[in-house]
Amino acid sequence: MNLRETAGRLPESPGVYIMQDAYGNIIYIGKAKNLRRRVSQYFRSSNSHTPKVLKMVGNIRSFDYILADTELEALLLECRMIKDLKPMYNSQMKNDLDYVYLRLMEGDRLPGFEIAEDKEEAGVFFGPYAKYKKVETALAALQDNFKIRHCKSFAAGKTGCLNHQLGLCTAPCIGEIGDNEYMEQVQNAVDFLEGRNLDILEQLDRKMTAAAEALDFRRAAKYRDDLRALKSLVSRQAAIGFNQKSRSIIAIEEVTDSVIKLFIISGSRILYKEKLELPLPDGRSFKEHIRELVMACGKDASKTREIGKQEIDQAHIVYSYIKNKKDCSYMLIPKSWLTKSNISRLEQGIEKLLLAVLKKT
Repeated sequence: MNLRETAGRLPESPGVYIMQDAYGNIIYIGKAKNLRRRVSQYFRSSNSHTPKVLKMVGNIRSFDYILADTELEALLLECRMIKDLKPMYNSQMKNDLDYVYLRLMEGDRLPGFEIAEDKEEAGVFFGPYAKYKKVETALAALQDNFKIRHCKSFAAGKTGCLNHQLGLCTAPCIGEIGDNEYMEQVQNAVDFLEGRNLDILEQLDRKMTAAAEALDFRRAAKYRDDLRALKSLVSRQAAIGFNQKSRSIIAIEEVTDSVIKLFIISGSRILYKEKLELPLPDGRSFKEHIRELVMACGKDASKTREIGKQEIDQAHIVYSYIKNKKDCSYMLIPKSWLTKSNISRLEQGIEKLLLAVLKKT
């Protein structure tokens, strides 16, 4: 089989492609907005391919594909298939062995943060986050920039530990600041992790620029690395919060100029999907149609609980997609909206969503 020629005959449509080796094993699954263009890229010039991609391409002997109406539908299908089949060249969503949490050690007089592999001990947990080494780097950035203690014990002596001498800790253990002041620092870190106050990112960006302009490149690099590490923490936590706060999501994506597709999603699971012709039916009847669908799916969606380790990649990918795609309109559906007393809030939300769709079309 000439893979390059076969790829050139694929439809120019959204879908999922499935790479197989000589034994028929599935070794990679990907999604594409344009299957022909995306799959053909693997079998053209290899100059831009990473070593990992080159190795994978060398093992491909055949491929298959599944068509989808939209890129979002292809994405959700890709997530499910990778999770179920665990192809060897898909690094995301294959396993949860590298996932860890940040734990705030509540109950301590001067609490700090540490990395935890599970939630067996008492404390407030953030995450899960991928890749231990990256989280270790991010934790150090969190401690340095919010002046949270690094130490496991308080045997710091009269002058405090090295971190205090370097200006990275306010040394509450030797009374340099009071307990209440230290707890304000801890609360600032918690507010950051929960996305309530992201001022530290702007501060680090300004410091990085100023250090670079002063030709202090070592310090500028430190600010740059801290900025990247902290952004990775808050990005992951935002994805988790996004999926926890909404038991389901309505998303509407354009298929063609005259067709849209409606999805009701829980996490990365499709609870319902429907293709609709434009112009939409009478606004009132269509609003009632969506409301009935949401209520019908609500029982299933309400079973969605805290995002676990196995779901974090899927949550992050879906979150990033629908937040950033211009041709995808969406609405979160809190569990409270599925009660009779709050049905008007659900209807108002659906009405706003439809208005947003009509503006785009």
